[in-house]
Amino acid sequence: MVINIIKSVLFNLHFYILTFLLIVVMSPVLILPFWFIKIIAKIWGKILVFGMKIWLGLNLKIIGNYNKNKPCIIAVKHQSAWETVLCTSIFDMPSIVLKKELIYLPIIGLYFLRGRAIPIIRENTIESLKKIVKMAKINLKKGSSILIFPQGTRVPLYASTKDYPYQSGIYFLYSQCNIPVIPVAHNAGLFWPKNSFLKYPDRHITKTVTLEIMDEIPSGLDKKTFMDRLEKSIEDQTRKLIQEECDG
Repeated sequence: MVINIIKSVLFNLHFYILTFLLIVVMSPVLILPFWFIKIIAKIWGKILVFGMKIWLGLNLKIIGNYNKNKPCIIAVKHQSAWETVLCTSIFDMPSIVLKKELIYLPIIGLYFLRGRAIPIIRENTIESLKKIVKMAKINLKKGSSILIFPQGTRVPLYASTKDYPYQSGIYFLYSQCNIPVIPVAHNAGLFWPKNSFLKYPDRHITKTVTLEIMDEIPSGLDKKTFMDRLEKSIEDQTRKLIQEECDG
């Protein structure tokens, strides 16, 4: 337990100090073209992966791929801050649908705005959804994909979808934008649980955090078919990745 606390402290110091230095030192790029923001996102992801490796002994494995030249909606399982950072990097700075409070964070909120983030109010009102769709369509025309967490919040590792259901807002976005959705599963919650300062690298048998990019869900499906397929894809594969890592 003591060793785990030390590892967690070292990892957190590494990640948060280097993140702070990155966003402060590189803040002049906020006035530069969008592709500079993409570079910062790549560096941010490398800071995370490097810290995982040197302090926690964890490797990263990415399964699958997608067409980066074809804007889409990327639907990611949300268990921790890990996937927010990593997906920003590996999906080439997508337009992230996130809670509006993050936009007001000092400095980093500016990066989110320059990164074409879409702030939302938690309430799933029709007016809120229309604003999301409007901003999403603007960003899609600029070539950005849209990244969304379909359950709307971070969820505990083994939480049921009855307690944390998939929100219908993603169907509204999917149907209005008329583009495919890429489901993404991972097992990062094993080492970085929701709201936890401590990290748990020893939960991993192979010491590998795995993220899987699955086959796209085509546009044009009805609501029930789409929601069932999305939930099954992400939940089944997330459970599989967790089980494989726990069983070795």
